[in-house]
Order: sequence, then structure tokens, then C-alpha cells
Amino acid sequence: MPERTTTNAASPYREVRAVTRAFDLIEAVGDLGWAKIGELATYTNIDRGTLYRLIHTLEKKGYLTRRAEDGAVTLTERILHLGDGVRHEDFATEVMSKLMPELTKTIMWPSDFATPVAGRMVIQASSHKYSPTSVHRGLVGKTRPLLRSALGLAYLSSLDHTDRQHILNVNRRINTLDVGDRAILANIDRYLAEVHQRGYAFSAGLIEENISAIALPVRRGQKPLGAVNIVFFRSAMSHAEVAATCLKPLRECIARAEAAMQTQT
Repeated sequence: MPERTTTNAASPYREVRAVTRAFDLIEAVGDLGWAKIGELATYTNIDRGTLYRLIHTLEKKGYLTRRAEDGAVTLTERILHLGDGVRHEDFATEVMSKLMPELTKTIMWPSDFATPVAGRMVIQASSHKYSPTSVHRGLVGKTRPLLRSALGLAYLSSLDHTDRQHILNVNRRINTLDVGDRAILANIDRYLAEVHQRGYAFSAGLIEENISAIALPVRRGQKPLGAVNIVFFRSAMSHAEVAATCLKPLRECIARAEAAMQTQT
């Protein structure tokens, strides 16, 4: 007989009860440590017959191990591999995707969250679709230069000297630097000192002549992950005017994101 399923009014798909119960069991064993069937049945409210089948399946997959003396089970090290596929940047993207629409509703201008990948900044989340002032859509996956974008400069400004030199060396090796990149690279310490003095990174006319951006870094604990920008029309406001009106909400958005990520460490 197939597993019964339930529906959720918010989703057109059915819940697969077997999967839900398997994760309930994994979470229970994680909480209890070595646990017998009776303890797990009480803890999860799953009947013993179902528990035996779930344990047998998870044991065969290598996620549970059974103690011969009393039949108690516990998690194996293989369960740790499930977490290895989740990077800090992935969790940061999830958090920022939830918070940036609220930021855009407050300041009207759109934002992007980007992380460093292979010497460039890759946009992982964007709120352009929520902004009445945006002329761009579908920016997720697009890249921005590490040295010439507000996103890149904000990220570089958050690194210590050793990590920054490593990132810049990667950039030299795998990217073809144009004249503008080389000029910035030759004076990168001065550029980053200006970012620290100003309190934010800034770029103008990088993608389109009339579009500028300011940006701040995002961290998880002490680890720099990427940066969030605010994109605006140069004809409407200067970067100093945008900073004066939008920097505080941007900082608050990032602070909420960093606090949310910190609770998951």
C-alpha cells in the first residue's frame, strides 16, 4: 500500500509522508543520540512498524547504525556529508533573497547580492523585479568585475591583507585585465582606503552610463561572504545623496541578515 500523503493549501503538491517521517526520525536521533525503538516512537509519534522500516532503509543507506546489544540506533558520520554541500554563501543567498525585497520597498531602488566566484562577483540574489525604478530583470547569475564594481570593491574592503592578496592573485591568473583593471590593481590599497574612509564602495557607469551603485560587504561571523549594492540612476541622485538616504536601511538589512546567519552557526 502506498504511503498516504497530505496536501498544503499553499502548494499544489502533496507531502510525501515517508520522506517527512524519515527526516523526523533523523532529527530525533540527532536530539537523543543512541535511542531504542520505544524511545523513538514516543519522541516522534511514529508507530513502531514504520520506524523499523525507516531505520532499515536509513541503515542500508549508511545514515544510521544499529547497536547489536540492544538494537539502539544513532547517526553515522555520513550524515555530515549532507551538510558539506551547503556553503555559507548558499545560506546567505537564501537569507538575502528574503530580506532584499523589503529593503527595496523601503528605498525604491533595487539591490543585488553577489559573491566572489573565479575572480568575478556573481549575482546570487536580486530585488530588481520589486523596484519600479529598475530597467533590468533576470540578473541572477550575471557577473560584475571584481575591481571595477561597487560589489567587488565592497567585498575586497572586508578582507584582511592575506586573503585579499590571494583573491587578487586569482583574478590576475584567470581574468584578462584591461587598462582600467590594471590601473585599479596598481593602486588597490588607495582605492580600498577610500572605501573605508567613505563608508561604502561606489561605482559609476559600469554597465550603463547612467547607472551607478553603492555597496557594503556581508559577513557570516568573521567570514566575508560577498556584498550587497543599491543601484540607482546617476541623473536622479549622486552617490552621496543615495548614501545619505539609503545607507542606513542597507546597513540594517545586512545586520538582520548577518544576525540570521549567526544563529545558524
